[in-house]
Amino acid sequence: MTTPPPRIPASATIERACRCAWDEASRATLDAAEQAALAALDRWLEEPDRPYAILHGPRPSRRAVVAARLVRARQESAAWDAQLVPIGPDLRLERDLVALLTSRLRADYAGGPPRLLRTRIAEEHLRAGPTQDDPSLLLAITDVEEAEPLVSWPALFSAVGPRIKVLATVEGDEAAARAWIPRLGFEPARTQIHPLPARPWPAPGDPAELLAAAGAVPARLLGLLSVAYGRLRKDELTTALGAPIEGALAGIEPLVAAIEGAYAFRSNAARREVEERLDRSALETSIRRLLSLPPEGYPCAYARAHLEQAAAPFQAFAALVTEEHFARWMARPEGYLGFVADLERVRRHAVEALASSHEDAALAVRTALVEASVNSYTRREDHDAPVGVEPMTRQTPLADKRQQAKALIALGAAVAAGPARDEVLAWAEDAARRIPEAELRGDAFVALAEAAGGDRGCAFAREALAAYRDAADPVLPQLIAVGVLPPDEGVEVAREVLARLRDGGGDPGDLDLFADRYPRAVAEALWPDAEALAGPARARVLATLAQVLGDPDRVRTAFAAVEQHADPYDPLAYRTLAQLVPFLDAPEARRAAALAPGFGERAAELLEGLIPRLRALDDPAEDLIEALPAASRVRALARSLPFAAEPARLLARIEEAIQKAEPRDRYGLLMFDVGPWFAAKGDSDALLTAVGPLGDAGRLSAFGFLARHDPVHAPELARRALPLALRLGADEPGRLLDLVPLARHFPVEGAAAALGLLLDALAGEYRRAALAGDGVSLVRLVPLIAALGGDDGLAGAAREVVQVAAWFP
Repeated sequence: MTTPPPRIPASATIERACRCAWDEASRATLDAAEQAALAALDRWLEEPDRPYAILHGPRPSRRAVVAARLVRARQESAAWDAQLVPIGPDLRLERDLVALLTSRLRADYAGGPPRLLRTRIAEEHLRAGPTQDDPSLLLAITDVEEAEPLVSWPALFSAVGPRIKVLATVEGDEAAARAWIPRLGFEPARTQIHPLPARPWPAPGDPAELLAAAGAVPARLLGLLSVAYGRLRKDELTTALGAPIEGALAGIEPLVAAIEGAYAFRSNAARREVEERLDRSALETSIRRLLSLPPEGYPCAYARAHLEQAAAPFQAFAALVTEEHFARWMARPEGYLGFVADLERVRRHAVEALASSHEDAALAVRTALVEASVNSYTRREDHDAPVGVEPMTRQTPLADKRQQAKALIALGAAVAAGPARDEVLAWAEDAARRIPEAELRGDAFVALAEAAGGDRGCAFAREALAAYRDAADPVLPQLIAVGVLPPDEGVEVAREVLARLRDGGGDPGDLDLFADRYPRAVAEALWPDAEALAGPARARVLATLAQVLGDPDRVRTAFAAVEQHADPYDPLAYRTLAQLVPFLDAPEARRAAALAPGFGERAAELLEGLIPRLRALDDPAEDLIEALPAASRVRALARSLPFAAEPARLLARIEEAIQKAEPRDRYGLLMFDVGPWFAAKGDSDALLTAVGPLGDAGRLSAFGFLARHDPVHAPELARRALPLALRLGADEPGRLLDLVPLARHFPVEGAAAALGLLLDALAGEYRRAALAGDGVSLVRLVPLIAALGGDDGLAGAAREVVQVAAWFP
């Protein structure tokens, strides 16, 4: 093996791990059994239907050496891209594997948020497979048990693409090898298993004999190395031992290798032999000594692994989600890649804790928001830098005060009235005041007013109004505040806006844009002013006010104005007429139906709303029903169900109309057009028979949709939907997010699993989106946090929004 080892563009510790593995394989001479295993693996590489293989054997067998020889032989062939992944002192944690695989498999890696590393490996490379012009890929992962249980293998190696081979070496018999198949994400039917016999320890290399003969200080050194997750520097060992390293090596040199001033066992097998022969007290003492070293050294990199192995209380992990821990990581070669790996694991423990305790939701939220903030700050400045060395810049603030305010308002609004709620809303107020854009600041204060209510809400509404008046277009936005101002102030603002629109060249009809904001007192006061308007503007404003007031005489007046200006070429005319439909009496409804044909393609949509109104007024509207196409007829009949004198007869007509519809439309009509009316009456069971033949995605959509319309069966439907959403949510978190409004019906374990999955998705975003984006964001997770953590969880999550914003300004 004279070929020099390849240059590895990864951090120094990872490069050292690979070089040590090559050195050991180069020195070894294979015996007959090892040569036979190597030949069997060569044959496995030629089998296209077997992408996975496991080489297993007892502890003294040289599985890693055989794997390294296989890789080296294939590296000398242009047909293969062969890579060694040597699990050991330098490469035992998930962050190290991600760094190595990224640097080895993606030479064109151009940096970015840590979440992209795993995506590029798993999806773009391992799942897609090499392109036609690229060589086949071989990954040989040695001693996988050394990384357990600190690595989530299936996320990387499940469902590999064509022309990819993954070999893992495992300690143990065939049963142990088979137990590793699901843990690695391998497919059992596509995995070959190869045995390797034991070979004796080389004299004088038997760990048991050397440990038995070792003095106190050498034994203490072996204890430290046996529990360490990485190589220990000379200065760290000297501090932990309280003695010079040279003397401590006396008699145990065959077990220990010194590489570049850092020490570790020569082999994983020797390390485990020693670890199993030390009593628990000695091992615990060794761990305490390692973790008492200066925090920027060994404890920074491996404190989390020791906490996990010791099953430490969850709150012990909080020290890993601090500015100090982050600063230590950023001074190391791994940079934020190591820090984010800690965040991901802490978040995983948070989810496990949530199933039995509601006090840890805040820390779970903190890990996600911190990771999203790191994503926002990361900048790759040097594409040739080692993987994990991504410079950070804080020159430009994140400037997401608007999103902070939205998140805090949503959390505060969900907290029960009391001091905790007041505190959260005070944080939201502080964020809102610092929004630079006047109109957006006004929107935030309106939301605060709605959440706070009472005198405090009125004060916020006045601040919103003042902000709107400072906006670039100060007229219309003021109407947003009308509904949260005291009635007399709201009337004054609305009249002022109407006058400015009427006299300043604007469109007075634009008052209809904010119909949902008008209290009854405002609508009453504006009516005389609206009647004095002219043309389509009069029709639009009267229709808006009439639907607020609901008075029959005013509805008739508004309809007469709408009828006069029902221009089919004016898109606003259709909207104005449609909003009056639920309030029309029979004569006006019939006149509205006569107007429908003039609206072309929207005629059927208008009739779908008019027919239920007419049937509610004892007009069967048969002529209108028969004129509709099949799909529109089904919708109109379904919306008429609440007013049917003979429901069975109407249901028969609905069934007949569905059967006449296009086959591809029938399920959608039944579930999403008829379904809400069945579900509202508690008749969801009648629809669930249609769900049976569907796949998981279809059943999930149906369960979630019906649960939102059937309050009686909502708990049962939500519980049936949740396992499907969790199964699909890893790849499509939006499907799980759609169920979050039903979180109050989730079982505790399912809710915790849902929060964990969604927080992982949130952490992969940039912070602005993570706080209040359209996808998975803190705002949209409020019902789930409330279901798991109650008021304490909501207030704790809000506190994290504030603290993380101060940490990453």
